[in-house]
Amino acid sequence: MINFRYHLVSLVGVLFALSIGLVLGSGLLSSGTGTAAAVQVVDLQAETALLRERVAANEATVSFADSFGAATQQSQVEGTLTDRPVVVVAVPGADDQVLAGTREALSAAGASVVGTIAVDASWSDAASEPLLDSLAAQLVTSGAALPDTDGYERGAVVLAASVLGPAAGDESSELETTPAAFAEAGLISLSEPLSGPAVLAVLVTGGPVDDDGEAGRRLGALASLAGAFDSEGAGAVLAGPPDSAANLGLVDAVRSDVDLAAQLSTVDMAQVSSGRTSTALALAEQAEGGVGHYGAVGQVDGPLP
Repeated sequence: MINFRYHLVSLVGVLFALSIGLVLGSGLLSSGTGTAAAVQVVDLQAETALLRERVAANEATVSFADSFGAATQQSQVEGTLTDRPVVVVAVPGADDQVLAGTREALSAAGASVVGTIAVDASWSDAASEPLLDSLAAQLVTSGAALPDTDGYERGAVVLAASVLGPAAGDESSELETTPAAFAEAGLISLSEPLSGPAVLAVLVTGGPVDDDGEAGRRLGALASLAGAFDSEGAGAVLAGPPDSAANLGLVDAVRSDVDLAAQLSTVDMAQVSSGRTSTALALAEQAEGGVGHYGAVGQVDGPLP
């Protein structure tokens, strides 16, 4: 995963190369100026070495903080989600290591992770909206009301309802047939069937969506999905890396939606163990009827509940 440290080291190298190029290109190596140029090059080399030392120190600091967070995670979250079944939803772009770490944090909190639903990137395609609408109409349980919005939200509500809340527990066949139908349509995938119904959900997202002219529709479709997994169960948390809380990021889209932000919790530091601790604690807060936004980017309520 490309991260801040990678960019910082790369930037140091680029700045050094540009500096050398400017020195050489300015003609300072011509007759009578070679000594001055050599001194400048030595100075630039010294500055680059100092920057590299600072990068190494920052890397050590980040590594220590993450190791400390991992070592103390159990004591911070233990018992906060005891015997609560949780489903993990991988939004397109979610990092595999973040997903694995999130499941570990939930297990450390005592939760029973019933499985992981991986949402396909095609979920937010324009062509998927009528398909989701059709699936929702076919799979909605008798007597249930679908929202009067669009196919994205109706499909999300039907999928979420099939794995969350009392309905999922009462109709065991729905837990199998509905996700299977969405999987057969290529909209989600399951590495294995869910082990049982869930009551809570954690959605893990990646960085910003592509700025391809369709970003608004894609973010809207994925925000509807996150909202459905919150409303159909006892609560949900959306977690992602820092850039998910920046422009074109799903966390930012949810936080910018007044209605969603009042119901669905978010975390913007899911790439580190301390952020995943915040995710588990935020989910426990959701289970008790609370909501909050945690992390380090934008307007947040603090690092953790």
